[in-house]
Amino acid sequence: MKSILLFFIFFISGALAFGQSQADAFIKEAQQFLAQKKYKEAQLSLHDAINDINAILAEQVAAGMPAEINGLKAEGDGEINTASMGMVGGGLSINKKYVHPSKKENEADVNIISNSPMLATINMFMSNPAMLGEGYKSVRVGTRRAILKTETEDYYDDNGASKKIRASELQIPLSQTLISINFKAFATEAEELAFATKLDIDKLIGLLGE
Repeated sequence: MKSILLFFIFFISGALAFGQSQADAFIKEAQQFLAQKKYKEAQLSLHDAINDINAILAEQVAAGMPAEINGLKAEGDGEINTASMGMVGGGLSINKKYVHPSKKENEADVNIISNSPMLATINMFMSNPAMLGEGYKSVRVGTRRAILKTETEDYYDDNGASKKIRASELQIPLSQTLISINFKAFATEAEELAFATKLDIDKLIGLLGE
């Protein structure tokens, strides 16, 4: 246990080169607990340090996403959540919504989730497209394979009038991260894939450190 905790203290300390936060204090606290042979307390302090570093990383990724894609503008800086997963692992979730300035129904909701439990299932489906259910299909975003599901749903405007719109979900698996995009009122599949391409996944991979 002691050797494992020492390894992760060293690992996290190196990760702090990317930003400054409360993680410094958490690491010092973990070292103090370790010296006192209070291993459970040291472990919990490392959890706090990892979550804090995840927040730094998530902020960098969110800031690296485009402010506008094909006429749709990002709402704010995006929402960030971090959650500890496993003994010394961690996860992060980033959400950024893009909306059309004049067509309220036209939007794209981008979610980036690390260590997603869906990754294994999606990779299995992409390896065997015959397993895909109705409405799902294998597509490409640049050189990357992804899964797209499309259906039609009702949209109600501010006056209560309804109309049918196209609604799609695109799932793009990376090595440790899942990017999901929910599209509303895009005219065609080509427009949806063009949006996903402009998200610049290669840049996001670099920011995520994958």
